[in-house]
Amino acid sequence: MGAQNLLVEIKKHLPLRVYGNGPVMEMLREMGKSVNKKTPLTATEVFRDAESGELVCEVALEGDEKITAALSNLRLDITHPLFRQVKNYRDEVADDLAKPDTPGINSQGFRMGSLYGKK
Repeated sequence: MGAQNLLVEIKKHLPLRVYGNGPVMEMLREMGKSVNKKTPLTATEVFRDAESGELVCEVALEGDEKITAALSNLRLDITHPLFRQVKNYRDEVADDLAKPDTPGINSQGFRMGSLYGKK
C-alpha cells in the first residue's frame, strides 16, 4: 500500500491510539513527561509533509498538548486493522534510509518524497 493510500485509510480511523518509539519518547521526556514505549498516545490528525513526503501525525498524551511525529516513529496495537500496513510502511522507510546509495538525511540531495514517487 502506498503512502497516499495509507494516509486515506488512517484518516478513516482517527482518532487513533498509537505508541511512540525512540525519537518520540525522547521528545516527550524532554518536555517533562513520564513516558515509555507502552504509554498510549492519541493521533488526532495525519498529513503528508510537504517537504519530505513522509506521513506525519499530530499526537498527544491524554489531555496534553499536541506534538507532531513521523508515522515511521509510531506503532499501532497489534489488533488494529491497519497494524500490518503501518508496520510495512515503517519497515519500508527504515529500509530505504538504510540503503548506502540513498543520500543521508542531512545531505542536500535527500528527499523523503522520492521514496514514494513524489517529486
